Amino acid sequence: MRDALAAVGDASWSELTDHLELRRGPESRNLRQALEGLVASGDVDVSRKGRYRLAPEPPESEAGPKVPFDVIGRVAGHGRSWFVEPIGPDFDERIDLVAKPQAPLGAIVEVEVVGISADGWRGRVKRLVEAGGEAARAAEAMLAAHRIPQTWPFDPEKLEVARSVPADAAQSRQDLRKLPLVTIDGADARDFDDAVYAEPRRGGGWRVVVAIADVAHYVKAGSALDREARERGNSLYLPDRVIPMLPEALSNGICSLVPKQDRLAVVCDMRVSRRGQVSAHQFHEAVIRSHARLTYTQVGEFLDGGKLEVDRAVATSLRALHDVYGALRERRDERGALDLDTPELVVVLRKGMPTGVQPVVRNDAHRLVEEAMIAANVAAAEHLERRKSGGRPVPPVYRVHEPPPADKRDALATALRLVGQSLPSGVVEPAQLAEVVRRAQAKSSWPAWIWEALVLRSLSQARYEPRRLGHFGLALPSYAHFTSPIRRYADLLVHRMIKGDEVSLDELDAASAHISMTERRAEDVERAVDAWLKCVLAERHVGETFSGTVAAVVEFGLFVEIDGLHVQGLVHISKLGRDYYHYVPESMSLVAERSGTRFALADRLDVVLEEVSVVTGRIDLTLAGGTRHGGRRRRRQR
Repeated sequence: MRDALAAVGDASWSELTDHLELRRGPESRNLRQALEGLVASGDVDVSRKGRYRLAPEPPESEAGPKVPFDVIGRVAGHGRSWFVEPIGPDFDERIDLVAKPQAPLGAIVEVEVVGISADGWRGRVKRLVEAGGEAARAAEAMLAAHRIPQTWPFDPEKLEVARSVPADAAQSRQDLRKLPLVTIDGADARDFDDAVYAEPRRGGGWRVVVAIADVAHYVKAGSALDREARERGNSLYLPDRVIPMLPEALSNGICSLVPKQDRLAVVCDMRVSRRGQVSAHQFHEAVIRSHARLTYTQVGEFLDGGKLEVDRAVATSLRALHDVYGALRERRDERGALDLDTPELVVVLRKGMPTGVQPVVRNDAHRLVEEAMIAANVAAAEHLERRKSGGRPVPPVYRVHEPPPADKRDALATALRLVGQSLPSGVVEPAQLAEVVRRAQAKSSWPAWIWEALVLRSLSQARYEPRRLGHFGLALPSYAHFTSPIRRYADLLVHRMIKGDEVSLDELDAASAHISMTERRAEDVERAVDAWLKCVLAERHVGETFSGTVAAVVEFGLFVEIDGLHVQGLVHISKLGRDYYHYVPESMSLVAERSGTRFALADRLDVVLEEVSVVTGRIDLTLAGGTRHGGRRRRRQR
């Protein structure tokens, strides 16, 4: 990719693929990801219009990171030797401190790297990352380490944002304020993107209305607000805070579909058949008024026969939405969409400290909203596919999820062979994958979560792309993100295009690459903070014995899922005993050379929680019964 950019100079993605004579496929996908990585690292510059070029090379004397630069890390050392162990993806080399820090051992600090010597990097502590509680400490450390924007380049308090919808707004929009739309969200939600409504149609089927906050009306393309929203790419959700894509005056204010208040919306009005087929849809701008702010728990209990204090029209709509869900779900199953219902686990906080981990209980309220949103997202993609500019189709920003690449299917294929099943050769269809995994689960005693983990590891990473490559997981040929413009820039782009904005393919290429990167960045932070807090919980049990399940077998040991703690730790191969263990990929196991003792995927073990590193997320385990000191692996002599 560097050579191509050096050869062509300033180029769009399509020009680069032409130069490299690339066709759609793994090679194109891998190079696209490489380009995104070069942009993220600063080695390649990209303009808003989607033109790429190599960043200017620093002088030879400035090779390596240019000092001074800042790094987040953990204070370590003793006596006169103090250093910082970096946290985060950008820098991983030890930094020796030029002076004893005014911070305790293990403290999280921001250090200014001032130079490099024969002994390594040198720096000084700039500030202590202080926070009120472990959740805040983890959040502050990881947000800083991953360089997540947390301040606005303007004063959000001085934004000229409307407090209410103008009285004459309905003159140029459909007036749907009497339609009993409602929002259904979690109990702690503060920004409401979407409202839903359904009614039976004469002759069968339903009318389904999905109203989405009209963020594009307030965030104009090219404005300072838009530039910052694009830079962030998405909102980021942590146990103790939200880093929003938009200032709160918008996200929790005029854009949020709060109850009993007039709001501007972009509406997807769909006709759904009794078989779950969306036979027609249209999009229009509207003024709406949410008739109720409901929670998943409230609606779930109502659908199970409980009481709900709402208007009769709202109750009727909720029952119709539940019927629609049943039809859409049946259609989804017919398509062969993957059904990975792994429970989401959340860390419970009390006064900023983690107290436990609990699963998010999903009910039919979650599922009916999910199916309605998927239907609207498909409708948005299909609507834009029919739109033309200058006689040519204008592609939307698709949500792309390609089939599992061959190089990521190995572990799943091996596990399937162990229970007498196999993946079809060539391109795998989602229905085929779902069926073979279903048969494997029925034939094996392994817990369902192991199979789901194997499937997840085999899948491609979803991304944004202005090309119709399909969504494998949902078994859909066309899919876009339309329903969450308050928290996702991709949806904001789709809204603008539905409204008729012209966006070039090069601009869509650049935006898609950027927001795919920001999504992965946010996921990395969310996972890192989650792991940190789970390690804090695990640290309280050091020295205790637990039962667990082998979740993965690798050449250097066993990763064990610890019952009750919802964390995985490593039993290093050196702690399996005095024998020499060899990794056997065909059986996904470690086998002892002399005794033949075997440790395999899904085995049940008793382990001792030996050591926890909260900052790095590392958990070390030993087999119960005491640490058995074994030799390292050695090659067989031939």
